Amino acid sequence: MKELNESELKNISGGAGTTKSIPKTHTVVAGDNLTNIAKKYGIKSWKVIYDLNKDLIDSDAKKHGVKKDFQNYIYPGQVLKLK
Repeated sequence: MKELNESELKNISGGAGTTKSIPKTHTVVAGDNLTNIAKKYGIKSWKVIYDLNKDLIDSDAKKHGVKKDFQNYIYPGQVLKLK
């Protein structure tokens, strides 16, 4: 896995000195939510993950009958991009 340089870490995490290595993807498990995934990897906001995965999250939520607030619906087995 490629180590991120200081500039890349700032862009993803929002702060200098971050030492967490962020993988390219995260596979959703039961109980996950975007906020907790972001915290786990030191990503500054759940919105970063949502923006990277908007098409997947929105389409899967619609398949499950969700009408709005798609960002609140992620499902076990989804593979989310983290960068």
